[in-house]
Amino acid sequence: MRRETCRGWLFAAALGAGVVLSAVPTTTAQAAPPSLTEAKKHYGAGEKEFKAGDYAAALTDFQAADAIKSTPQSQRFIGLCQDKLGHYAEAVAAYEKFLAAVPTKMKKEGEELTARIAAIKAMPAHLHVETTPGGASIMADGKAMGTTPTDVELAPGKHILHIELTGYLPIDKDVDLAYGAKENFSSALEAKPVEKPIAVAPPVTAPPEQPKPIEPAPEKKESHSKLPAFITGGLAIVAVGVGTGFGIAALAKKSDFDKTPTSDIADTGENFALVADMAFGVAITLGVTSAVLFLTKDEDSSSTPAKTSSATTRKHAIKIIPTPFITPNGGGAGAFVRF
Repeated sequence: MRRETCRGWLFAAALGAGVVLSAVPTTTAQAAPPSLTEAKKHYGAGEKEFKAGDYAAALTDFQAADAIKSTPQSQRFIGLCQDKLGHYAEAVAAYEKFLAAVPTKMKKEGEELTARIAAIKAMPAHLHVETTPGGASIMADGKAMGTTPTDVELAPGKHILHIELTGYLPIDKDVDLAYGAKENFSSALEAKPVEKPIAVAPPVTAPPEQPKPIEPAPEKKESHSKLPAFITGGLAIVAVGVGTGFGIAALAKKSDFDKTPTSDIADTGENFALVADMAFGVAITLGVTSAVLFLTKDEDSSSTPAKTSSATTRKHAIKIIPTPFITPNGGGAGAFVRF
């Protein structure tokens, strides 16, 4: 409080010095010019209002005093009032004007204002963004900043705002923000024009390819096995051997009967002869069967006429039925062959 009072005395002394200097050439005492008196009056009123926290009224009086006679003291107070009111650009301008001619006795105040200017210039700017309708996304210099309505904090300087909402035309806005500034930006979004659909002819599709009929695989001809023919032939040979053996035995018994005619020799000879006859009959039957099986050829399936799908192809089989026979005077065997 004493410091501000001293500054008031300095301002008054500065104004008084002007009065004295102007009064030296005259020979009679004259009153102070009304303009200087008015300046002192505004300056004193500004000090009281500043101490009371009425910065707007104080600013008006300090500007009036400075307009009559500009002094570093009034410029400093103007800067302080602008600073308190949030007018940072105007405050910096007044501070820099004060620093251009700092009185020797106010060196400390000059250092304080130098630091204050640096702090103000580092203050970010605040931009309130609104759109109609709301909910639009905001990007500042390519960085997402939220959706409208919102407050965006940016560094002092130039920036590019991009505002976009689905169904509406995007907005690009260049802004130049001062340090500590508080500005508003509002805009009504314009709906995108409705694009008429372009008629497109349906694509021509090729008809689906018909599946090719699957040709049945040719039937493999089953080769006729000769094994049964060889087996029956072998059995026929065995039967011939058996018949031959019993035939020789029968002849031997007949020779014995001629020498010594007995009923036992006669019965044994007849039995041997009967077995021999049967063996030869079986041999003949098996021999014929073996010959038939050996001479039978495979049927050509390609020459067989096609039948309905529900019927199966039947092959003609050869059936051989052996038929033994016995007579009062002997025996044998025959074969019934069916084609």
